Amino acid sequence: MTSRNPWSIASGSENREEGTELQPELENILRNAVRALGGSAAVVATWDDAVRRFVVTGSYGLDRQQIARIRPLLNEAIPDLALSREQFALLSALFPQSALPVSTTGEMQNPVMAVPLQTHDENVGLIFVLRSSDAANFSQLDPPVLAAFAEQAAIAVQSARLAHLLVQEKQRVESILEGSADGIYTVDANRRIVSINPAMERLLGLSSEDVLGLPCAVGLNWRDREGRPVCPGRCPMLHAPAWSTDNVTELSATVRSRTGRSTDVALVYSVVRSPELAPLNAVVNVRDMTRVREMEDMRSTFLSMLGHQLQTPLAIIKGYTNTLARPDTQWDGDTLRRVLEAIEEETDHMSLLMNRLLLASRLETGELPMRLEQVDMAAVAGKVANRMAGTSQKHLFKVDIPPDFPPVVGDPGLLEEVLVNLLDNAVKYSPSGGEIRVGGATESSGTVIVTVSDPGVGVPRWESRRIFERFHRSENPDSSHPRGIGLGLYICDEIMKAHGGAIFVTDNPGGGSVFTLVFPDAGRELP
Repeated sequence: MTSRNPWSIASGSENREEGTELQPELENILRNAVRALGGSAAVVATWDDAVRRFVVTGSYGLDRQQIARIRPLLNEAIPDLALSREQFALLSALFPQSALPVSTTGEMQNPVMAVPLQTHDENVGLIFVLRSSDAANFSQLDPPVLAAFAEQAAIAVQSARLAHLLVQEKQRVESILEGSADGIYTVDANRRIVSINPAMERLLGLSSEDVLGLPCAVGLNWRDREGRPVCPGRCPMLHAPAWSTDNVTELSATVRSRTGRSTDVALVYSVVRSPELAPLNAVVNVRDMTRVREMEDMRSTFLSMLGHQLQTPLAIIKGYTNTLARPDTQWDGDTLRRVLEAIEEETDHMSLLMNRLLLASRLETGELPMRLEQVDMAAVAGKVANRMAGTSQKHLFKVDIPPDFPPVVGDPGLLEEVLVNLLDNAVKYSPSGGEIRVGGATESSGTVIVTVSDPGVGVPRWESRRIFERFHRSENPDSSHPRGIGLGLYICDEIMKAHGGAIFVTDNPGGGSVFTLVFPDAGRELP
């Protein structure tokens, strides 16, 4: 007998899950089929894609042991029988080496008739009825009768499968909603809240019980950035779109939680409408836009600061060059030297600004290559301090690092950039001058510490972490906001992270700030 599989149905794992609710209905169908056909037992089997064979979905008149005797016939014999013209035969002829099954009433079964279960020209399984061995074989009059019961069984199997798929889909959707980082809520045609997900609960600072059933205008109280209510005047459910397919609308709003926290959000309404465009319900995605707003504000601040930082040196350079280009004036050597030095200074400032922007961009994307070697931080500190000493007459630069200070593994150029930024920062925020000190120490754990202390205006405690963010500049009222775009300390922080270290700021006991660089694995072998 040739193996074949003309069956196209759901997998057996689904069938087993469906079985609990499906079995009573199938048992009732099979009982009636047995009575109508003068049989003793009946079975419904469906195809299991996972194991590539038929599995018993429902039975009547046979216990598990007897069903096990029939199971080998489900591989080929009974499916072939269901598709044959004859549609009835003897079990003893189909599988002579197998013991005949016995019904729950004690009768040995032999005559068998099988027909496929079909829905919309698709085979979804098969049904077969058994008679006792001393009963007459099935006749040509019996297949139409069994086919009627097969239709009922096919509908039951298909309905159970669809119900199971709906349950699965419901569970999948609920899982998505539960795990979504965005707030999601649904409203009915009367704009009453039907459901909210956990992210929405966290955003509101409320539980679902607090808002379910309330009109969304009451339960959510959306406001625009000027504080004006969004509902109901601008509710997308109340305004039919110009085209029936345009059912998605986005609004900007703010929401105030129970704790008083105000959050900028984007509301994306997906409205389901009737053919007459009346609103039936809506699903609303609520995305926290706080970080986006912060980035927009940061971008605006950055562009403003960058424009200011470039405008001043460009204006100076342009003024000097215009002056030098005047045909009616002769300049002496000292004047030319001073002017050219000023132009060079402003050009250096713009070059430093562009280099820092490029370095910050590379650090953020992780595209900055690192050339690791043993770095003598005392030598680097001395080099930077000597360079900075020539830029300020009011500050005294001192390097106090012990001679046996261990080297650290790192990129010498990047670590020099860290010290340049810290000493430059110390000069800017110590307008009255004073001693700027670079120190070093080694802890018992092997951790190496490098510090840069200044006598300046200090860093407020609330800003101790924010000062390492991109484009952040001190909000200390005692500072004079020297020029810069807030990248120096961000670059220091990113470089230290790239070296597996850290940077933090504390108060200088004598006034000002102490920036500490931590190298936890100094002295390790080069990779």
